[in-house]
Amino acid sequence: MRKAIVTGGASRIGAAITSALVKDGYDVVATYRDDRARVEALGVRAEPFDLADPGSATALLDAVGPVDVLVHNAFAWSDPADGWRTALRANTEGLLDLVGAALPGMRAAGWGRVVLLSSAVVRAGIPGLSAYAASKGSVHAAARSLAWDAGPTGVTVNVVVPGLIASERTGVATGEFADHVHDVASRTPLGRLATADEVAAAVLFFCSEQASGITGQELYVDGGKD
Repeated sequence: MRKAIVTGGASRIGAAITSALVKDGYDVVATYRDDRARVEALGVRAEPFDLADPGSATALLDAVGPVDVLVHNAFAWSDPADGWRTALRANTEGLLDLVGAALPGMRAAGWGRVVLLSSAVVRAGIPGLSAYAASKGSVHAAARSLAWDAGPTGVTVNVVVPGLIASERTGVATGEFADHVHDVASRTPLGRLATADEVAAAVLFFCSEQASGITGQELYVDGGKD
């Protein structure tokens, strides 16, 4: 049985990814920062992880041991008290710390899958989220170089890019986001938002043997939004 880590397992997308991997037979460890109970409710092992803590990645891999699959879904928003630095440092440096901690075990095994979650905001842009967008842009740049670094040892590195995801909040017909949600959905060939389960399916593909010849690539799950 292959072992996987999913960071940000308490989030909507993280929970969907965790559930999909479990269903596919993986031994999954899902991380949390604040909500351990929500991760444990998924029936998997829960471990703490904080992107902003430089030692957290090493501590996580020390606790879990070598893994076959790393799905990095956790992210940090900008902290009003610290401006853009919180998101930029956590999302960029935290990612590199985590992948750096996981890669040695994968290289030693001669097989591994790293799937990094980004955001369609890198292409579309959203006012007020420049630091977040910049940090997510770094995910794409890092993946390309990491693919070169890891490829010779049988490890692939790919990026899944969700758009605005259908949820209880975005599915509400009225409210502060209603106009934005309708606008986004109307500009997709599918005429709707993608779901967390559809994002999870893309992640599951990159983790599979069928994706063994694919690395350094990006897959948008956004309904084909322009």
